[in-house]
Amino acid sequence: MPTPLYIWEESSDTLSFMKALPRLAFNILFKPVVFFKELTLSGTVDTKKRLYRAALFAFVFGYLKLFIDISFLSGNVPDSALFLLRPVISFVVTLALVTTSIKLILGFDKLLLPVFLVVCYRSVAEIFYCIPVFGPVFAGVWGAALLAVGVKEVYYSPIAKAVLASAIMPFIMLLFVFLSFGPAANRIVAAMYPEAQKQIVKLNDVNAYLYVSSITVGAQAYKKDLGFYPSHLGALKKYLGSAVSEDVTNPDNATGYVYDYTRADDGHFTLFARPFKESYSGRFVFYADETGLVRLNTSKGEVIRSLKDMERLVMGGAT
Repeated sequence: MPTPLYIWEESSDTLSFMKALPRLAFNILFKPVVFFKELTLSGTVDTKKRLYRAALFAFVFGYLKLFIDISFLSGNVPDSALFLLRPVISFVVTLALVTTSIKLILGFDKLLLPVFLVVCYRSVAEIFYCIPVFGPVFAGVWGAALLAVGVKEVYYSPIAKAVLASAIMPFIMLLFVFLSFGPAANRIVAAMYPEAQKQIVKLNDVNAYLYVSSITVGAQAYKKDLGFYPSHLGALKKYLGSAVSEDVTNPDNATGYVYDYTRADDGHFTLFARPFKESYSGRFVFYADETGLVRLNTSKGEVIRSLKDMERLVMGGAT
């Protein structure tokens, strides 16, 4: 009896291969070792057809997840090409990361067709997003497990190397990329995942408070060394470090906040941190001066003395 994979790859009848989809999905989810072993067997199907059917499978489940995400957004589809293309972008990024990892870990002689097929068929794990609350956890864990099993079977690799190449190394590379982009990565994430925007705003709020605190401490250290406050934020690079200095002076406002520093005279300064786009990139206005205190809104605003105070504000929202 033909297997679901055989029907999916070989059948020229649209109805037949679409009928094979549920059984194929079941086999991948619950019989992954058997499935990926079968995937390694060479069939008579044309390579281009195999690639097309595998990609079709990936995008069926990728856009199923997108449909689920839209339902959680109450049908308010963001006007963003990145949002609508995120199944494609997510697939391409995953494929690039896993392919690079396989070349680095398993060897540059490894063919790319098997990893393409594995990445395509592991997309079936997206179906777990249908489960409320814990769905994303199931999807993430199951997807990672399918990747590891798939890499192990198609490349005949030890399980430890398969896990390293399919999960650990791609995660490290992705983390490195995001750290390299810095806060600008927030914009990409927000465009692709608008449901994460609230969390990004909270992160921007906390970062803004920390940056204002750092600038205040840096300005006081500058005055202690030179006897007067700096004329502009760029002069504090030595005291803030390159990363923070670049973030607070970035003309693109990648941190979500605009930092407005003014030296009144040698012994006085004011600093405001305002959201670049109110409510979208941040929710608070922070004020600081030579007193070293960070306040909300103005020189008479509520003092934020610690991260605990900031956490209370972030969780409670703007007041």
